[in-house]
Amino acid sequence: MTLRFAIVRTRRESHPSGFFARRVSLDVISQTTESPQEMAVSVVRYLAFLVFCALLQYHYATAQNKTLRDLFNSTSCAKPPYTCPHPQIEFYLYTRETQKNPLLLDVRDFNSLWKSKFNKTHPTKIIIHGFGGGRNLAPSTDLRNAYFTRGAYNIIIVDYGSLVREPCLSQISWGPDFCSKCIAQLVNYLRDHPRGTRVENIHVLGYSVGAHIGGLIANYLPNDKLGRITGLDPTIFFYMNGNRSMDLDETDAHFVDVIHTGAGILGQWGPNGHADFYVNGGSSQPGCATSSILQTLSCDHTKVTPYYIESITTKKGFWAAPCANLFSYLIGWCNPKREEYILMGEDTPHTARGIFYLSTNARTPYARGLPAKSQRRTSQRRSSSRQY
Repeated sequence: MTLRFAIVRTRRESHPSGFFARRVSLDVISQTTESPQEMAVSVVRYLAFLVFCALLQYHYATAQNKTLRDLFNSTSCAKPPYTCPHPQIEFYLYTRETQKNPLLLDVRDFNSLWKSKFNKTHPTKIIIHGFGGGRNLAPSTDLRNAYFTRGAYNIIIVDYGSLVREPCLSQISWGPDFCSKCIAQLVNYLRDHPRGTRVENIHVLGYSVGAHIGGLIANYLPNDKLGRITGLDPTIFFYMNGNRSMDLDETDAHFVDVIHTGAGILGQWGPNGHADFYVNGGSSQPGCATSSILQTLSCDHTKVTPYYIESITTKKGFWAAPCANLFSYLIGWCNPKREEYILMGEDTPHTARGIFYLSTNARTPYARGLPAKSQRRTSQRRSSSRQY
């Protein structure tokens, strides 16, 4: 018999500072499949989450003169009934012809896709933003612009902003899973429509909590599997049970690649996918150091998006070296052959497996290219990379 801690009830209590506190009662549940090691990791992550919430409370209150109570005010959050499709989870289709005038797809309407500029011969990307994001906010805007600079694509932006922003923190535990269920409905709509595309041709990109939403889609596709999921620094918070069905992992798509920039702090350490890339060690990014620890940590976490955006159009490329661990990489024990380097980002080959490390510049352009002086072409050609 193993033991697992679970939050089973809460009680609101007043606090002298004016904030409200939620007293948590931890009960012991028996007969779970979680090992003692997994339980220990879950407890440590939960304690880290509490520290993060305390920092968030202080930052939010001092910056906006608000209380923690405001973070959990649900009056402007997603409204019931919680069924898909939901009016606060929207899918906007962008093509080269409709960049300025996207179409709001209606999965209940067969004619919605017929009337669109969706082209099944073009690669299809579903982009899922993170906490506090939206279709008209970075990185969603920058990602789609980079793709259209490169070529013709079907870009679908998932806008679910009201589920993952203050004052809606109370629904962060169930909102992402609900969102993934609705995205799965979209995927099935595209699969079954004559003008749509096959599930294995779809590439999902998710940033932060959006990365886990991408992984959760797999739970609602029992007979299909996405072609590719790219996780951009998957968040560590709210995903602390060690349950593979609740966060992004390599079983969620035919190919799962993950880029880590704030690992162990705001992002998961991993590895999560078939190929995991640790940029500048994976936790601390050049150019992010500030006098504010929250701004520094946030910069490390968000730096993953400009890296990926640049990877879509760069000529140099983000070339990464295979290495067993960070220590071996830092002391120079890993000395890969030229042909063993792998491109990180949009053109990562789907055959890539393992852990990879690379360094970047502190400012744009971030890509350094191959570490050797010669820039001769290698056997990996950007044009030969299969696109999903």
